[in-house]
Amino acid sequence: MYKILVTDPLRQNALQIFEEAPDVHYETHYGLSEDELIEKIKPFNAVLVRSATQISAKIIAAAENLKVIGRAGSGLDNIDVKAAEKKGIKVLNTPGTNAPAVAEMTIACLFAVARNIARADHTMKQGLWEKKAFSGIELNERTLGIVGCGTIGKSVARKAHALGMQIVVYNRSRVEMDDVPFEQIGLDDLLRRADFVSLHLALSEETRGLLGDRELALMKKNSYLINTSRGEIVDEQALLSHLEKGHLAGAALDVFCNEPDYNKQLAANAKVVATPHIGAVTKESQERVGVRIADLTLEFLRSKYIFL
Repeated sequence: MYKILVTDPLRQNALQIFEEAPDVHYETHYGLSEDELIEKIKPFNAVLVRSATQISAKIIAAAENLKVIGRAGSGLDNIDVKAAEKKGIKVLNTPGTNAPAVAEMTIACLFAVARNIARADHTMKQGLWEKKAFSGIELNERTLGIVGCGTIGKSVARKAHALGMQIVVYNRSRVEMDDVPFEQIGLDDLLRRADFVSLHLALSEETRGLLGDRELALMKKNSYLINTSRGEIVDEQALLSHLEKGHLAGAALDVFCNEPDYNKQLAANAKVVATPHIGAVTKESQERVGVRIADLTLEFLRSKYIFL
């Protein structure tokens, strides 16, 4: 019998896979502290998480029977992957399953900052009619710089191209997209040329703080920053400074450092559209990632281990 622990909520269609499996016993325990999870995890062969649960080296060390850690989503920054690998524990995730949702969120962010949608809505709810205060810009014929052109970045490129935007990309490896005209350039050149810069990178030691004061200063005057990837990629205080002094026209941020204890001064800035990491939070996306990680976990356990 495979014992599976689910510590962050998954959609019912994912849990139903475990319910219908004759060789699975699963339990759901949400909101566990590190100490609570250390005690709870000991008999389980697999643990499934989303972004809330932190799987630390201490938890991994205490996991006497753990064979696999499953992340319903793409980012692995809440899992100590090195500690897991050292102990021979497989780490699985579901890259690409949330790409449609995050790409659509990115396009929504582009419109939100370009047309002042959030601020205009706020004033309307205050009983005001300030039409002249919210003159925006068109996306058509503007340049979108995509930093990190994997599955999500390519999806954003296709959608933005359909809106008439010119696409430039920065990526460590060569990018191939036959259906979208684009130019692959260096990061500094991209920052200088783009009217909108959109980040689509996983968080790593290499990408942490990638956009600091120097890089933000390189950005085109009155350009916009969109971040639907990870907050730690951007120096938040430097970003706030460049917004306050008028170098940048605005930013749309779906992610922050230290979530959920986010930078409230940055989020409250009038030039910022802020959302609480909802890029992948759609009904369809949550169903896809849950089913995918459930299937991958069972496939791995059944192919490697037999538990009676």
